[in-house]
Amino acid sequence: YKLSMSLLPHRMDSNDFSYIDLGSGTGASAIHLVQKHSATISKVTCLNLCKEQNDMALDSAADMDLSDRIDVVEASFEEIPFQENQYDLAFSQDAFIHALTKKVVYAEAYRVTKPGGAFVFCDLMCGDNPDLTVQELAQFAERNRINDWLNPSQIIKTCEEVGFKDVKFINLTTDLRISFQLMLKKVTFVLEHGDSGPNVNRVLLMNYRDSICRRITQIERGVFKWGLIHARKPVFMELTVKTPVPFVKTNHLILDVNKASQKVEEGQEPNVVVVDILKKMPKEQIDALPSTVELLVTMSAGLDHIDLDACKAKGIIVKQSGRDAITNHVIQYTLCFITLGLRDAFNQLGVAFPSKGWNLNWNCEGKSLTSCTIAIVGLGLIAKGLIAEIRKLAPDTRIIYTVPKNRRDFDVESKLKLEYVAELKDLASQCDVLLPLCSLNKSTEHLIDEEILGCLKPEAGIINVSRGKVVDTDALTEALENKTIRYAILDCTYPEPLPADHPLWKKDNCFIFPHYATNTMDVREKLVTDIQPIIEDHYGLGHSDARQKAEEKILRYDLAVAHRLTAKYDMDMLVWNHISARHRSGCLITPGRKMWGSIIPEDLVFSSSNVTADIIHEAIYSARPDVKAVIHLHTPAATAVSCLEEGFQPITQDSAYFYGKVATYEWDGVSDDTSEKPALANAVKSVEGCNTLLMYNHGFACFGSSVKEAWVLAYYFERCCETQLRVMQCGGKLRRPKKMVMEMAAEASYLPEFAPGVQEWEALCGEISFD
Repeated sequence: YKLSMSLLPHRMDSNDFSYIDLGSGTGASAIHLVQKHSATISKVTCLNLCKEQNDMALDSAADMDLSDRIDVVEASFEEIPFQENQYDLAFSQDAFIHALTKKVVYAEAYRVTKPGGAFVFCDLMCGDNPDLTVQELAQFAERNRINDWLNPSQIIKTCEEVGFKDVKFINLTTDLRISFQLMLKKVTFVLEHGDSGPNVNRVLLMNYRDSICRRITQIERGVFKWGLIHARKPVFMELTVKTPVPFVKTNHLILDVNKASQKVEEGQEPNVVVVDILKKMPKEQIDALPSTVELLVTMSAGLDHIDLDACKAKGIIVKQSGRDAITNHVIQYTLCFITLGLRDAFNQLGVAFPSKGWNLNWNCEGKSLTSCTIAIVGLGLIAKGLIAEIRKLAPDTRIIYTVPKNRRDFDVESKLKLEYVAELKDLASQCDVLLPLCSLNKSTEHLIDEEILGCLKPEAGIINVSRGKVVDTDALTEALENKTIRYAILDCTYPEPLPADHPLWKKDNCFIFPHYATNTMDVREKLVTDIQPIIEDHYGLGHSDARQKAEEKILRYDLAVAHRLTAKYDMDMLVWNHISARHRSGCLITPGRKMWGSIIPEDLVFSSSNVTADIIHEAIYSARPDVKAVIHLHTPAATAVSCLEEGFQPITQDSAYFYGKVATYEWDGVSDDTSEKPALANAVKSVEGCNTLLMYNHGFACFGSSVKEAWVLAYYFERCCETQLRVMQCGGKLRRPKKMVMEMAAEASYLPEFAPGVQEWEALCGEISFD
């Protein structure tokens, strides 16, 4: 399983991983893996012919409460009763040796595996020692009832013939020999020392010893091998348009359905379709795509040529190539326009410097970047990047923006010193330059209309580098004609191209460019060269793991900060307790045996030295796939509250974070038994949406979608427990807040601007240095 997941790095952090176990026996493997990787594996199909074994598998799955994740199907792996492209992984352990025809089995595994998926199995294989006779190999196969007896090279060739790529053999024959030798040693010891007991047949033991000796001899002679075969199913791509520069594919796991040189079978349907901005993809086109298509790559920044709702309904993911290059080019281009527009520079073309009469007041009506108000509609990548560049040149420039209230970003506002204006009319009335930087959709068509243009000040201008239809062309023409705004700089228009006789061409305060923001060969090349990495990233096709390393670096930093903060605020307990963050198929966690005030990012480990830590954290992650970080502490106040019969009581405003969100667990001694995990998981599941587990007479755990959320919750939980104890200590009559008040406060506490960690984390990180 670990090898399989290393082949599928893009699925390590998923919560919907599915695989089929071909020749699954009693289902013990599936049960073990689902229990251990419950946060990742959502469905296992155990396919097996033996009814008795299948009944055992069904009973075991039911006993472990895993029937909803493990399906047991009575069928042959030579005729799998499922549609194609169903599973991330086809998996088998020592079962194919009994197949009548290996090629049929491998072909069936290929059929049901998803594009980019893996095929991994271990099996006994024919030896390839040239000194062995054909007769000797045939006798072994006949005595052991082996059909289609293939050696590793033949198996690799057969897997490739059915379509698999990157087929590799890992020789584990030495491990098998060691296993036989250990068994021989044990049997020999029993026979020599007479410890066989009254119920053991010595003749049977001697026959068993002789059989093991034969197997060891056969291994040494190379009669058979044992090991792992692993392979990947390729991904099929279709380029539906001519690329601006040649598309050079270097990954052999990506095949072009249009190129005969890549030996793609006629009629092979694509999994990936590549289009450009000129290729319109309305609902009819999307619906007509083959059912095999799951990724649509567009060589563009805009998406208005694609019906995204139709893609979503069909389960197709849309990605944009060249996005970073396009973003950077548009940012640079727009920044120039802002400065030139504010300075009225376009109207200075051809204006001669006065031969006499020049003074300091000549032609200085323009505004500087530092003294203006810039208004932005939208807050996507281009908008945020542009604002960051403006801040480098003019740190104190007033920048205001608007987006729908539910998309307001408080983190970005704080980081980039932005002001949020809810109403577009108010935004327009305050600015010197208005920049619509939103995408084009039904809600943004003619967003900048006569009313909004009428709100602009006479000295203000508008710059449009988004989509022409975002601005009402007729209304803009009228505003420029009447001089109610100073200027318009348009890199895009509607219609596009603008008719030759359109009045905007003749306006001396309108400057029209030919949708030119990204017209460089750098962008054209990136539109094409980004296609392969996008496909590789989506399917995990041997791409660089730079992104995952970057994510791990951030997690390590946040976790180290959280440990240092815990020590700084006297919430630690020497080297004990633990904080973790989910990453890949496991989690980064406290290393143990180190004071928390000295922990650095490199100290975090993927497996704790404390078995209790692994049990508690794995239980919470298995119960809550949405949880990304867990902190377990024994702080004084929270531990004291865990000893109270009434437990935690939300009685203050701060405790609104925890109102109706605290689950409880009856402590059952040191959590060092893996059988305790289901009980812990059930406790977390018992309170829907909980963020805290109060472990009676023990301590507590807080968890959330990030390290910052989990830590800040833990800090506030300890404070709330301390307040509760002080109130109890004073002996006065407790005044409880009204239920309705607490419900409203609880709801407000998770609004974007008040959610735990949103306001606090950056400031907290500033208190910690790893120098």
